[in-house]
Amino acid sequence: MITTVTMIFGKIKSMKKVIIMGLLCIATMQTFGQTNEANSVFAQAEELLSAKKYDEALSKLTLYENLSNASKEKSQVLKVQIFREIALKDNLQVNNYNNAVEDLKKMYANDKKVNAEELYRIIKEQQEFSRDATVQTQNNVSSIAKDINIDGIKIGMNVEEIPLQVASNFDWSDGVKSGDYLYFSSKNIIKKSGLYSVKLATGVQSITADARTRRVTMVSKVIANDKYKEKEKTGIAEFNKRIEELKQKYGESNVRVMEPMTLKSGNIVNMSQSASIVSKSVSYTLIFQVQNNKSYSIMESLSLSAF
Repeated sequence: MITTVTMIFGKIKSMKKVIIMGLLCIATMQTFGQTNEANSVFAQAEELLSAKKYDEALSKLTLYENLSNASKEKSQVLKVQIFREIALKDNLQVNNYNNAVEDLKKMYANDKKVNAEELYRIIKEQQEFSRDATVQTQNNVSSIAKDINIDGIKIGMNVEEIPLQVASNFDWSDGVKSGDYLYFSSKNIIKKSGLYSVKLATGVQSITADARTRRVTMVSKVIANDKYKEKEKTGIAEFNKRIEELKQKYGESNVRVMEPMTLKSGNIVNMSQSASIVSKSVSYTLIFQVQNNKSYSIMESLSLSAF
């Protein structure tokens, strides 16, 4: 009887060991599986960063952080890199970048697993951000400069390559030479008593070219030119619409908008505002003007950049 009881207790102990070992194996397998899943999600976030898909990368990091085996410190380092790339392209996102760096600093101060050398590198990059952002903007605008044009006319284009619908308004044998340049005026500009008088007409008004190569160095165009009505703020809506189009086409951070300037002299009001894109190769300017409270004009110009 005693022997039988002893054997039963022995079997129970053995079964407990088996159950405990089984549970440990299951827990180990779950932990291993979660670790693999976490590593996989983090790797996907890194790939999305490399592909410049920043919002998707941040979404993957959120998913990664919700996994039990995720390293919050590791995630924060990648967040800093993502926010830096976003901020380089959009200065409205700089605060998000700086906040991400501060959160990483707090982790380090609280003895979290933050590599000191990595943190030093990130702080140094933060100190150099303004310079890098400037270079990034210049490179971005320089890369798109080749696409900036007025009615198909680009800086560096030979006058013989100018689109016919514009070229037909010019007499290419009647250029005025000034130093190293040739100045061509549209047939919309007429001479009166030896002086130039501009008609109320729209379109490309003047083209300047290198006298030797006949390649375009400057072009100007009147987009709108009409009576100004103070109550309706005539032309301002059109000007603002064109600014938004520039931002959509060339990037908001690449378009610089100046504050409106108003000069009053009694009942006479003159007003102007401009927006520009400047790169290492070309300079584009959009201008809105009100003269003597009577007329308004919207003009654009493109020239070799003095950047």
